[in-house]
Amino acid sequence: MNIKKLLPILLVLSIVLFSLSGCGAKQSSSGQNSSNTPQKTEITFVSGGAGGPYHVIASALASLWNEKIQNINVTNSSTAASVVNLRMINENKAQIAFTMSDVAYLASKGQEMFKEPLGNVMGFASLHDNYVQLITKKDSNINSVYDLKGKRVGVGAPGSGTEFNARGILKAAGMTYNDLAKADYLSYAETCEQLANGNIDAGFITGGLPVAAITELATTKDIKIVPIAPEIIEKLKQEYPIYFEAEIPAGVYKGVDSPVKTVALKNYIVINKDVPEDLAYNLIKTMFDNWESVKQAHSALKDVSIEKATEHMVLPLHPGVEKFYREKGIIK
Repeated sequence: MNIKKLLPILLVLSIVLFSLSGCGAKQSSSGQNSSNTPQKTEITFVSGGAGGPYHVIASALASLWNEKIQNINVTNSSTAASVVNLRMINENKAQIAFTMSDVAYLASKGQEMFKEPLGNVMGFASLHDNYVQLITKKDSNINSVYDLKGKRVGVGAPGSGTEFNARGILKAAGMTYNDLAKADYLSYAETCEQLANGNIDAGFITGGLPVAAITELATTKDIKIVPIAPEIIEKLKQEYPIYFEAEIPAGVYKGVDSPVKTVALKNYIVINKDVPEDLAYNLIKTMFDNWESVKQAHSALKDVSIEKATEHMVLPLHPGVEKFYREKGIIK
């Protein structure tokens, strides 16, 4: 064929091919990729310190949700726990969180560390009991909260529920941080490490039983758990009725061979109110539909069941969560 006659044909083909490629680029720039696969919804689950029950349980739930629910990606993020977590939920920096019920109560009222009520935080589930565990070495002369005067004490990470508990217990005993030789703001792992190294004399850790960091400490050091006196518990309950008296069973930790009286409170999972109703419903349904496997993640969950999922819940439930509980007859 004459080359001059072929050129116009090639030009037309080039224009057609260019137009087609332009249409393809426009389509792939939409909310879906070129294979029409929906983009994943990113969910941040803020939990607690590494080694603590919050972080362990959140890891199990994140894996479950990622496996069972399509088009989501749940990331477990380690934090200083309750106070920080609630603020992150309220500021839309996270979608799911663990918190202690007393801190959630304060957040709903806008009291203590919260200057105003946190309106973006809603209830998801009430789970295991949290036990205040005041630990020290077995050979120490600390046998009560009152013996902490003049001692170096780990009081929990800054902004954590443990720190709030420690401060409240000292207040109920007629003390403040000024009565201590030092109030050290430490995570679970740091508290146990500093106690082992002799840098603190005792430390507060609030968590479900057992706390992995304490279990590990008890394998290398002889420890004891200091009881919380009944009169201290009563004063706490008068100010915050969300607390209740409890007992740490014998044998939970190596060397702790007798039950220990202490104070406990519920743990919550909370959710951001802007999470779509159908997604919140799928999250709670998937969790309890697979609860027997979730319970294997941590022994603290052994007595938790769907029937107790709204026990001592002081926050309004997310609409998607409420729908699920009504379907199951948990609430009327």
